[in-house]
Amino acid sequence: MVLMVAMIMIMVIICIMKRLTVQRQAILDVISHSNRHWDAEELARALNEDGQQLGIATVYRGLAALEAAGLIKSIQLSDKKRYERADKDHHDHMVCTACGAIEEFCDSKIEVRQKQVVQEESFHMTGHQLLIFGICKTCMNDGDKDNI
Repeated sequence: MVLMVAMIMIMVIICIMKRLTVQRQAILDVISHSNRHWDAEELARALNEDGQQLGIATVYRGLAALEAAGLIKSIQLSDKKRYERADKDHHDHMVCTACGAIEEFCDSKIEVRQKQVVQEESFHMTGHQLLIFGICKTCMNDGDKDNI
């Protein structure tokens, strides 16, 4: 029920803020119905496999418009942006440098410490992203030490 209400709110917001094209709706639908962190190429491939022929430039433009409207969020990794639903609670990310997996986590002690630091530095924080890079449990257990 909450997801349906959120989706209705998203549709209203996007219709008000910007023209919702069929292509943008398709991109939003894929992202909204998953917990993945998508890059543009993965989205284009998933949409094309679903029978929706979208060029990569259209996907990039759609992602930019949806992010500007606040309907999706992005995290910048070294090689590319990844996109996720904007309706998630705040969380941070751990990124596996061996396989590329992205794990979400939230730690209240980290959140408190970040607020203390910005207060100590008289800095006005408007948001933050914490990315931790390392090797995930699966890669560690696989014993592929060449990727570590």
